[in-house]
Amino acid sequence: MPGGVPWNPSKEPFSYAKLCFYYLPGLLVFLAIAALLISAFGELRWLHQMGNWFPSSVLLRVAIGAALIGAYYLFFMKVLWRLLPASIRTRIPYDAKEASESKGDIKSFWDLRKLVLRTRN
Repeated sequence: MPGGVPWNPSKEPFSYAKLCFYYLPGLLVFLAIAALLISAFGELRWLHQMGNWFPSSVLLRVAIGAALIGAYYLFFMKVLWRLLPASIRTRIPYDAKEASESKGDIKSFWDLRKLVLRTRN
């Protein structure tokens, strides 16, 4: 955006949302490579049969990709957050707003790693 301040994730305080969205591009690249490998080396008869409902298999692949992104968001941002133990949830800020209010004592990925490893033992 011209004249706007570019978003820099390293300047944003640590939060659960930042943790989830930091790994989203890596997941998308992995899914894209997996889809290409399956398309190149696998038989996708079901994909061609779905062509009766969709104009092309490319459109179907885009729809599947969008569904996977939505599932990723729903699972990590909503379901997994609620499944975390309350003792961990209270120590991690959920989003940038809570992080700016200094909610919790987890301020980095490494603090979270120490907490999870300590509770796992």
